Amino acid sequence: MLFLLRLSQERRLMELTTIIQVTPGRLIGLAPDGDLRLVWDYTTIRIPVFDLPHLAALLDLWLLEEEPPLLRRGYYRLMHSPEGGYQLWLHTAGLWLSHQDVHILMTLVNATVEELCRPLCRQPKAPFGLGYRKFIASPRKGHNQN
Repeated sequence: MLFLLRLSQERRLMELTTIIQVTPGRLIGLAPDGDLRLVWDYTTIRIPVFDLPHLAALLDLWLLEEEPPLLRRGYYRLMHSPEGGYQLWLHTAGLWLSHQDVHILMTLVNATVEELCRPLCRQPKAPFGLGYRKFIASPRKGHNQN
């Protein structure tokens, strides 16, 4: 049974395009359906691309507020766990995280936000890329007269 679980996890990882990886079992990748996958050890959680800034804001707020007992942002929740550590709930899927794990997750999410949510800042000034020449169009005569 464990072999089948591991085989299915390897198959899922082969379908992902890795965006950032911190350890072999912890990464964020882009799936063929266009959504993100957070792979955390033996768990794979789907994160819609449009929700990624919400998760980043939740983790940033956790750091700014000096680890409050409960934070909510959309359907993301971060709270203290009764066993120690933290519980991160992404809709109905949950992860138990240590203090260090939360910081690792923040690194993953913030790097993914930089890579995916702000690509236009790195675009060249030409609208179609560097290979296109700028053409100067002369104004047509007759359109400005009424």
